[in-house]
Amino acid sequence: MKKIVFLLVAVVSLMAAQAQQHVEFKWHRMYGVAGYDFSSNINSIYFDLDQGTNVEYGTKATMHGIYAICGWQIRKESGIGLGVEFMKDFAGGLTQLPVFVEVRSHYLRSQLTPFTSAYVGYSIPLGFYGTGAAYTKIEAGGPTFGLNIGARYAFNRKMGVSAFIGYQLIALRKLSLYADGKLNTTQPFTMHDFKVGVGFNF
Repeated sequence: MKKIVFLLVAVVSLMAAQAQQHVEFKWHRMYGVAGYDFSSNINSIYFDLDQGTNVEYGTKATMHGIYAICGWQIRKESGIGLGVEFMKDFAGGLTQLPVFVEVRSHYLRSQLTPFTSAYVGYSIPLGFYGTGAAYTKIEAGGPTFGLNIGARYAFNRKMGVSAFIGYQLIALRKLSLYADGKLNTTQPFTMHDFKVGVGFNF
């Protein structure tokens, strides 16, 4: 009898210790994510000049982004939200503002869980010019969509941090090349971006 009681006490103590370490993030309520990401296009930027020749320009556009998302947890594992991101191109005229709807999914009800987020929206050009003798400018934005894969760590039920890698497509309807302050050519261009980022979950 004493052995059974001792075993029962040990099991309860172990369960209590695990329960104290377990942190399940909030669910079925509003959620927010805000953070920083870095992206760079994995395809080259080519401009078709009037002579029919292709000129490679600004092969790597490095973008620094600040994003914010507000949404609603439909269930413990999934939510849908509305987001906006300011993407700054310090070297050229590709600065833009994507606005999007995302579906965010978490796969474990534990303190550390993998997650994915898929989003679709529209990227708005912000009119910033590049610098130098030749530079680009977005004349008309276009649709965007992407997918992120990462992990979230919860400090408590209301606060956590996350990190991710992802892919983003931005189909710009009009991208112009300027030379010496004069318009050289305008054409559509699709950016294929690789992204890494971090965020605060609340």
